[in-house]
Formats: sequence, structure tokens, C-alpha cells
Amino acid sequence: MREKTKRWVLACGALATVSIVGAGVALVWPDSGATAPTRSAVKPPGSVASEFVSAIATGDAAGAAGLTDAAQAAAEAITRTRAGMAQSRFHARLGQVPPIADGANEVALDADVTWTLPGGAPLEYRTKVVLRLAGEQWKVRWTPAVLHPALGEGQSLAYTSTPGDGALLDRDGNPVPPGFAPVVMNSVTTAAGDLTGTPGWRVAAVDAAGTPVTVLQEQKAQVGRTVTVTLDPAKQRAAQAAVDQVGEQAVVVALQPSTGEVLAVAQNAAASGQGPIALTNYFEPGSTFKVVTAAAAISGGTANADTPVDCPGKATIGTRQITNEDQFALGTVPLHRAFAASCNTSFSKLAADLPADALPRAAAMFGLTADYRIAGITTNTGKVPPAESIPERVENGIGQGVVQTTPFGMALLAATVAKGSTPVPRLIREIETTGGATSALPGGVATALRSMMGEVVTSGTARQLARFGGVRGKTGTAQFGDGSGAHGWFVGYQGDLAFAVLVVDGGSSKAAVAVTANFLSGF
Repeated sequence: MREKTKRWVLACGALATVSIVGAGVALVWPDSGATAPTRSAVKPPGSVASEFVSAIATGDAAGAAGLTDAAQAAAEAITRTRAGMAQSRFHARLGQVPPIADGANEVALDADVTWTLPGGAPLEYRTKVVLRLAGEQWKVRWTPAVLHPALGEGQSLAYTSTPGDGALLDRDGNPVPPGFAPVVMNSVTTAAGDLTGTPGWRVAAVDAAGTPVTVLQEQKAQVGRTVTVTLDPAKQRAAQAAVDQVGEQAVVVALQPSTGEVLAVAQNAAASGQGPIALTNYFEPGSTFKVVTAAAAISGGTANADTPVDCPGKATIGTRQITNEDQFALGTVPLHRAFAASCNTSFSKLAADLPADALPRAAAMFGLTADYRIAGITTNTGKVPPAESIPERVENGIGQGVVQTTPFGMALLAATVAKGSTPVPRLIREIETTGGATSALPGGVATALRSMMGEVVTSGTARQLARFGGVRGKTGTAQFGDGSGAHGWFVGYQGDLAFAVLVVDGGSSKAAVAVTANFLSGF
């Protein structure tokens, strides 16, 4: 007679519907009417299949494998699949056990499988569970295809998520790490805006090492914007390390002349709480401004690098008495020699003979009067007003008086000399800078300045930097306030790296030259 048909419902996320004989020793399959042999010890194949998928659903790899004819191989594959699909819920529905012919020892059940993936997306497919009668027991014939029809030997299933959010990357394409370039990164993050995207996912057949072999189903991520910050990690670290060795407020700003990209912005703890002084605060530039004075004289035809100039230890020019450091005197020397030695008396006289607007016009060639709108940072460059009187021009010509510049502006000056024209500064590659204007240095000016700035390092006031090779620049000691204190400056370039170094109230340019040496040693 026919026995009742039961439906087996598996908890823990797995549902199997299996047509089986209820209880008793006679196995009568409803669709065939054939009676299977009586074996009192035989557990029906549908029951074995149900236990198998139930064990998989509950994560009992050993239990599921024990119901197969290859327990070790099955346990390994099931364990890897459960680990690879750890965030997913398994659900299986077994079809009816088909009629088994008298004396047959194998039967196959369809299994409709659903993995509910993180986020609710389903992975659905049909596979087969084949059972064989081995002695007095039905066993699942093991093959990885039981888990998924696309699986081969040694393979398993694995779910992986793919991030959708955009990222802040450095110029090398690596994510910007926490604490990197604190002077600028907060404002860069604000300028970058929302980088949120929609994550994706993928289910793949993977080999024993976890390497994807076949992608079975995927939803591609909708990636948010990626923003590239032009900062150079090595140079930024070197700049930060260099200023951190100084007790006074100290800053380094570095640019790439060929592109205008900002490579480093660093200031030390002493400058904390003062805002981004490297980018926005104005300081007297001192003798570094002699680059502008020399450019004004050369472009205006007043002098060239070889023009003889007097360099007395002190001189009264107009109503101003000007002295050199320690009142050194060189006598009459070529302009390039007076520049390398930083002769105040020579350059004050040179400036006194210039037109009132000569220094502002020359400063503009270096971007020192430009108003740039750079995504990610706020910057100032310089204040160089016209000087109607000789005393004003005398003081402005050596970077004193009312002339003021920022470290950012002086890095731009050095980059202009290196490139031969004003580069457009940029910090976020995807967002163009507006404001300012590109200006080429007049014929002969760039060549003369490069040679003169090279002499500063080879035989002038920055000989300590000669060991680095190819460094060109200008030192500056800039008195401020009542004249009892002085800032220390060095501005210059090496290849495609231009930079400005300032030590606030450092006493002399020697402090800045020392920071520069540490910076150049750091990458």
C-alpha cells in the first residue's frame, strides 16, 4: 500500500521539500508503483538528502560530509564555501524523489538553491543531489557540482563586496593616510565634496587558494568620485620632519615647476594655532626679494648679470643708510657676485634707480601679486605696492619697507625661475585653478637668474647646500617690527622641485638653510 507523503522544512535559513516514505520498511515510490527491496536498516534517500542540505544550512560541514561517499573532499569544499559565503543565508528546496526501479542503487533529486546575499540580493540556481546505495546506506555522491553546477574539483563559492565610495588619493594613486599633511587636508576634504558611491558584490567559483576562477553573478559598484591630491608623500614627510626639528615657527612649501602642482606644505607645532601660515601669512621677504629686484633691472635694461656695481659695507642712498651683514664690503663687482654675496648696498642703489612701478611689475611676473583660487586651500602671494619715493624703493628693493610675501608666494617665485614662466598652482588634479595669469619671464631674465641663484649655492651665502647638487636659490634675512628680530629665508629649486623655507624670527638665513638641508636629505 502507499504510505503518506511528508514535507521536510529545514530551519536555519534552509528549506527542503522532499517526497519520502513516512515510516516503515517498505519503500513504495508514488509515481511508479514499484516496490523497493525491504531493508530494515536503510534510511530513505530523500531523508538523507534532506539531512545533507540541512547540515549545509546550519554550517555543519562535517555532518554534511559524513553523508557523502567522499567525506574528506566534501568537508573541505563545504567548509570553504560556508566560509566564503559567511555573510549569506543558504536556502534549498529539494524536489520529489523520483521512482526507483526494482534493484536500482542510484537516484537523483533536483535542488533549487537560493543564497540570500548581504543586502538581500538572491543568488539562485538549480543543482542535483545524486544518492547511491552503498551497502545498507544511501550516500550523497560527492562532486563540487552538488554545491553549484559550475564548481570543479578543488573549487568552492565565495562572496566578495566591492567598495563603491570614491577616495582621496595622493599623486602616487594611494589612499591618503590619516594625519597626512594636516595643514591642508581638512580643507581638501571639504573641497573634494561627497565621495560616497554604491558598493557592489560578486559571487565567484574560487580555487583552493581563494583565487577567482569564474564569476557566477555580480552587481558592479557605482563608484563615487575619486580625488587626487598632488602632494608627494616622500617630500611631504621630508618637509614635515625638517620643520619639526626647529623650535621657532617654521614652514616649507614645495611646488613642481613644470606643472604647478603643490608637492608639500608643512609647518611645525610652534606654528599650530596660527592658521596655515605657510599659505596665507605675510612676512618681510628680506634678501630673497633681490630676485625680483634683479629681474626688474635686467628686464628694464638697467643692468645685466655682468654689470659692475659698487658693494660698500654701508651706504647712504637718498635718506636711508643701508648696511651689509657685518658691514662686509666687496668693492666694485659684477651684479651676479653682489647677488651671491647678498650685498644690500648694491641692490638698494639698483632699486633706487628704477621707476616707481618697476618692482610691482616684476613681482607680477613671478605670480607675487596674483589672486589664485586653488581648490582645497586658501592662499596669498604677496604685497608689492608702487614706490613713489627713493627711500621707499631703497627699502623695497631689499625686501624690507612695505614689501611682504608669503612662503607660498616665494615658492611660486622659485618655480617661475625654474620653469621660465609662472606655473599655475594646483592641489587637486580634478579641479582647475582660476585667477592669476601665466607670464613668461622676458628674454635673458630666466637664464641670468638661474645662473645667479646657482652662484648663491656654489660660492655665496648658501654654500652648505652645494653638496646636494643642482640646487639654486637665494637666502634672506628679513628684519621685522622694531628691527631687533629677523626672519630666516631660503627660496630655490632643484630640478623640477621648487620650494620656500621660512623660520619665523630665526635670526638669520642660516636657520632656513639648515631646514632646507634637512628637507633635501629626507627623500
